[in-house]
Amino acid sequence: MNEVLLILHILAAAAWLGGGLLSGFAAPRMAGNGSAASLGWARVSAEAGRKYFNPVGIVTVLTGIGLVLGSDRHEWSDTFVSIGLGVAIATALIGALAHRPGSARIIAALESGDYEEAAAEGKKAAIWGAVTVALLIVAVVVMVLETGSS
Repeated sequence: MNEVLLILHILAAAAWLGGGLLSGFAAPRMAGNGSAASLGWARVSAEAGRKYFNPVGIVTVLTGIGLVLGSDRHEWSDTFVSIGLGVAIATALIGALAHRPGSARIIAALESGDYEEAAAEGKKAAIWGAVTVALLIVAVVVMVLETGSS
């Protein structure tokens, strides 16, 4: 059972990180160019937060919890477990407090034809996206190294 949880944990984390990297690449190129594709991308990105990033984040966290609960080797006090949970909390807060409202502002700016504002909001989204990706990379590194494992 632990092997299945580990596979699901790795796949969910890869999906989370990969989605973040793709968004970080595409979003700044799309946000302020004023095309219909920009508005479409903004709407898809906003929806992806709820229907893609939230689920893969939740699967990552739940499988991680399952791995700790089912392990004779790892404890809640292990540094990498604490960092992983901290990253999950931090990225959830970034999603709720930065990405979700930022996406709404980008969509509103594009709908009103304010491409300069959309571009400015896109840059902010890219910064928060980079922070999220960096946090996820840190989590992957400490997980692989099992930093602070008992």
